[in-house]
Amino acid sequence: MNPQDIIMVTASLASMAAGVALPGLAEPLAAMPRTTLIFMLYMSFLAVGLEDLQAQLRTMKGPLCRLTVYRLVLLALVCFAVFRICMPQFALGALLLGAAPVGVMAAVFSLMLGGNTALILVGNIATSLLLPLTLPLLLSGTDAGLRLLGLAPLAMPEHLHLGKMSFSLALTILLPFAAAHLTRVHLHRLRTALLNAQFPLLTGAVVVSNCAIFSAYSGLLRQSPAFMLRALLAACLLCLLMTLAALPLTRGMPRQLKLAFLISCGVINNVLLMIVCMEFFSATEALMAAAYLVPLYILLFYYRLCSRKPPLGA
Repeated sequence: MNPQDIIMVTASLASMAAGVALPGLAEPLAAMPRTTLIFMLYMSFLAVGLEDLQAQLRTMKGPLCRLTVYRLVLLALVCFAVFRICMPQFALGALLLGAAPVGVMAAVFSLMLGGNTALILVGNIATSLLLPLTLPLLLSGTDAGLRLLGLAPLAMPEHLHLGKMSFSLALTILLPFAAAHLTRVHLHRLRTALLNAQFPLLTGAVVVSNCAIFSAYSGLLRQSPAFMLRALLAACLLCLLMTLAALPLTRGMPRQLKLAFLISCGVINNVLLMIVCMEFFSATEALMAAAYLVPLYILLFYYRLCSRKPPLGA
């Protein structure tokens, strides 16, 4: 444990509690989840660009492709299958969150723990830019496969328009990507200053985002705490599943690369998926995405254990 671990986890959990305790924040902070998400994406895209993605494709094509497919498709299908059996109410949420891109905080965790941060940064770009294409295809393909097998289809809203969802995702992701590219090319001093202050800036963004998210759901949480507990249980189970599912993939990998894969599988951009769920799906999926913030930051302790170097001769 180091001071940054404690600051990150304490600030995250305290801001969630503050949001629940202060429902009056919901209206003034209504636009903050999307705004802070765009800022956090901007910060993650600021560190690397398309040239870095091309370089990683040349030097680490295999690991990057495996990470991308695992993160956007395979984990989602595994989690969906498990949830269809044990928690069917949250199966759609598990599919959506299981297909989330690598989270912005993954690179911060990696820097704190000594993982392969370059792979995580490039993986964040690749999975984020591909999401507007892969998520609608995954939803429609899964639904079609279930119908073909004679099983109950996905419980998607009748009004859901996958094309509009894809456009909304593309807009949310491409705007900060374009802004970060312009900053990287033309504003070198600003880029350096922002990256030097990355930890406090992202921690502050997390605090504001958490307050906004949990204050918006404060009324529901107070009226139906049992529903919140089920959503939290579902989020914790999803986190556990994705963490365990990553272990076979990391067998035999060097320590830094193993850490990168473990972090990328557990630290997802759940806020992006929460905004998608709020806009296109039901409160069940949105609340599960919000509740994932709790196990996400607790994962930092697990990654800290994984980052320890084995003793000499072990």
